[in-house]
Amino acid sequence: MFFFSAIARWSILSICCAGLLFFTSNHSALAQPTTESAVVVTGEEVPSAYGAPPGFSRARFSNAVNAYVLPPWAFFFGELFEGQGFRHGPPDYLFTQEIEMGLPFRFNVAAEAQFERFNGGGGARSVSLEARWALADWNKIPLNPTLFAEYKFGVGTIRHEEVAPPMGVGGEGEEEEEGGPPKVPDAYEFRLLLAQDFGEHVEWAMNWFFEKENTGDRGREWGFSQAAMTPILLPNERLKVGIEMQYKNTTVKDTRGDPLHSFTIGPTLAWKPTTQTRLDISPLFGCTAGAPVADVFVAFSWLFGGERGEAEAPVSSRFRYYTDAAYARSGKDSGKEMKQVAYVPPCPQWYGDREWNVNLFGTYAFTNTEFAPNPSLVDIVQSTSEGGPVLGTYDRYIGGDHAWGGGGDIKYFFCRYAGVGVEGFVLDGSKPGFDIFEDQSVPIFVHKRINHNHTIGSVLGTLTLRYPIPCTRLAPYAWAGVGAIFGGGERDQLHTQGPPDAFAVNAQTEHFGAETKLLGQFGAGLEFRFARNFGWTNDLSFGVIDGPRNNFGMFRSGVNFAF
Repeated sequence: MFFFSAIARWSILSICCAGLLFFTSNHSALAQPTTESAVVVTGEEVPSAYGAPPGFSRARFSNAVNAYVLPPWAFFFGELFEGQGFRHGPPDYLFTQEIEMGLPFRFNVAAEAQFERFNGGGGARSVSLEARWALADWNKIPLNPTLFAEYKFGVGTIRHEEVAPPMGVGGEGEEEEEGGPPKVPDAYEFRLLLAQDFGEHVEWAMNWFFEKENTGDRGREWGFSQAAMTPILLPNERLKVGIEMQYKNTTVKDTRGDPLHSFTIGPTLAWKPTTQTRLDISPLFGCTAGAPVADVFVAFSWLFGGERGEAEAPVSSRFRYYTDAAYARSGKDSGKEMKQVAYVPPCPQWYGDREWNVNLFGTYAFTNTEFAPNPSLVDIVQSTSEGGPVLGTYDRYIGGDHAWGGGGDIKYFFCRYAGVGVEGFVLDGSKPGFDIFEDQSVPIFVHKRINHNHTIGSVLGTLTLRYPIPCTRLAPYAWAGVGAIFGGGERDQLHTQGPPDAFAVNAQTEHFGAETKLLGQFGAGLEFRFARNFGWTNDLSFGVIDGPRNNFGMFRSGVNFAF
């Protein structure tokens, strides 16, 4: 407790120091736009979110800290890995994919998908939607507050509990074991994002957050994360180093009076190999009994779109733009200072008014029903003889809780914004089953587990709507299709005759083969054109077959060829 109190006092002191530095060293920076004359600086162009430095215009300031908003019509794509090592038990690995879009009036919207790998198992964990809004343009309000809201949809099973149940609590354990692993609950989260640059060398951001689960053990988490960074060695702020920390106070419905305290702290590094990409590495180390021994973050992000190409100029030269060619075309002396660039080149057209698209993609499908078949074949016989078979929970069509595959589609866009096409995909499915034969006249009782390995395919006709954003390589799109799905739906049915006794009844398994069903599928995604005839697509869709036990979600990522 003494150590934790010291940490809390240190964190509060750091916040106070940040505020003091703001009012002392940043007072002149607030007045700078109205008093300083324009200065010409040779260097790369810098995009700015409402006057913010580039480091705060990327949506993610560091691995565990968000800051401010994106410039209008800019897109941020990130891949984040988090590995947690614990004092006891195997490590936990989380993989997060996120995409954010900047909107006018200081708004942001984003979507995020998270996958987990723990103790030999893994799969999708959650899908979330989020929005944020900055209260004012940069430096109009001290610490530049931004409001953040997120809703998380649980799509997988709980593989690792953050809080162990207290002694004597666990009455629901038998119920969860009988019904299968508990599902990740839906949750909502609110954050207050604060950010500020101090002078010309230090950037700082802090998040206060509160998260609440809607179901299950109703976990509740609040805390803060903060980071401070400064550029070193490389020009144009291509390399930054700093310090990052995170505190979490976690409870569930049975441990409200005894929260789990987790405090981690460590160095952070941000390196920009190109003007649009960035690699962040943050090895954080636990300082409390409830924290992991190590919490390592590695993120690769890509910022594109907006009015200018992204690159970070030195802090002292931010928000000043210059190109010799622009001065030459304007007909003025290139040695004179100008506040505006007179020449605006025409926007290239990355998407055609009429074009054929051929798309090849890989897929990851996750089912709407958790995978937890009954492990006891004797229990299946007993429950079936009693008229209420207990088979466990699993998807009725695909089988397992996930499947990998691939596919392709051909589309014709009869105008810039709409197209029709044909799509097909193939999944590598696997479904457990059983083979039971019991005859009291012999007597014989044969029972064994079997596995239905099968290939699932689908063909659909589709309608796609897209919106190529002017002067960018980006085109958000939405699509819907109707067709047939085949190769799945294998099932086993147990027939019994005799008394309700697993060891006195006659039983025999009947196997049913694959079924072809009607499939409806709809989704949304984003395409990025590397060239006029070549692009990259990512989308998320939902397939409806026949009832919630057959439905599934699907992530797709692929390459698109336009002709």
